[in-house]
Amino acid sequence: MSNCTGVIYGLVTSPDGTPLSGVDVTLNWVQRAEGEPLTVGGDDDLKTYVPRCTTTDSGKYIIPFFWASTQVPGSVASALAMLWYSDNTYKSLNKHGKLDVGIDLRKLIGVVAPPIPSGGPSAASMFLKFYIAAKPEFKGMGILTRFIGSFKMVTAELQGCYSNIDFVL
Repeated sequence: MSNCTGVIYGLVTSPDGTPLSGVDVTLNWVQRAEGEPLTVGGDDDLKTYVPRCTTTDSGKYIIPFFWASTQVPGSVASALAMLWYSDNTYKSLNKHGKLDVGIDLRKLIGVVAPPIPSGGPSAASMFLKFYIAAKPEFKGMGILTRFIGSFKMVTAELQGCYSNIDFVL
């Protein structure tokens, strides 16, 4: 059984709404239903993990990750944004976001699309465009119920999780 994919994504802006580029964003943890952290990783084996990325020129970021399909995700994710200044000082903000469970995009569109990139603007663009377009339809697995007819056939392996966490620094 392969593991599921998840994504933490968002926008980092200044208080006046200007997008901030070059901000380090780190995935702190993803909650498990039982309360402790979900087992996550940077590959399907859950052995490597790079939990951070840098925002693009438009202030967007995305952190794709894998999580153990034998575990049930909870409802909260946590990320940390750090804006570094040239004098080595920084401004930081730790923020929690609502974690939603839906369809695992890698497994859903992997059949009809090239592999999802692991990072960078192309991954952010692909995930964000898909989620924005499909969110009302895919959220909570409603579309699977329509096609399959029963949640009994939906295994944990088909689930994905995602959280939108925006920062104002």
